[in-house]
Amino acid sequence: MLAKTLIAGGALMMLAACVSTPDPHPLTGSEWQLAEIHTTGSTTSLTPALQARHTIAFGAEGALALQLDCNRGRATWTAGKPRNGAGSISIGPIASTKMLCPEPSFGNQLAGLSEARTYVLTSDRRELVIETGTLRFTFAVSR
Repeated sequence: MLAKTLIAGGALMMLAACVSTPDPHPLTGSEWQLAEIHTTGSTTSLTPALQARHTIAFGAEGALALQLDCNRGRATWTAGKPRNGAGSISIGPIASTKMLCPEPSFGNQLAGLSEARTYVLTSDRRELVIETGTLRFTFAVSR
């Protein structure tokens, strides 16, 4: 009886070893600070103090947390695996608090991420660029 139990237990362990878990998306678990906003013919660079007030964090299972200056936001995200660092991305509608933040503030522009189409993640994973079609957001890794 003990031999059958050991054989059955060993077979279950071998089956468990054969099950592979998918690799998480490279953005999962990453946090970013907004460094620049590019519009047609204009680039705005944020100071380190402003960068810390404008952040995004890609959570597991498609959760996105945003710091929109003095406001906090939540959304969902999905993205294709990057090929040569680039891929498609979709960010759902952003739900956020609506406090009036002191100027300069870029929280309203960052809320435009809900129109995101593509992203580029540098090979060293220190910079992330997200494009919406009219805006290009450049983020620096936060941690």
